Amino acid sequence: MNRLKDAIDLFHEVSFMATEIFHKGTSHDIFQHISPQQVELLKFLSLSSPASPGHLAIVQQVHKSAISNRLKKLYEKGFVKWIDSERDKRTKLVAITAEGERMLQQAEEAIYDEFCTLFKNICSEDVEAFIRIFTYVKEQLKKGEKET
Repeated sequence: MNRLKDAIDLFHEVSFMATEIFHKGTSHDIFQHISPQQVELLKFLSLSSPASPGHLAIVQQVHKSAISNRLKKLYEKGFVKWIDSERDKRTKLVAITAEGERMLQQAEEAIYDEFCTLFKNICSEDVEAFIRIFTYVKEQLKKGEKET
């Protein structure tokens, strides 16, 4: 169990470092139009759209007012749209638009370029191991999500 704790701690440390590099390395022109936080929000919506603002606040670990501000800016740029919830007509959900998907793709290309430079010497076997391990972690997290 100690080694599992070490792995979890390492995961957090790597996640924090990657986030820091991502935020520092956003000198690409695309980031004159969209913030790293907005890119993260679009990425989540691309994977799990539609979502409620409250859920987005939980995922991004910020107050609902911060999410409201981000969503307002993304909406004004045409990157997200509001839709009615099918379960509760009083609830509004947010979804990514086709224009938002295009912006996300451009931002991800800039981000991937940065990380590919950092990891240019990694061997393909290590990449495959990384994918295998993170796929397993993702599956376990999904199982835990269903149980709560």
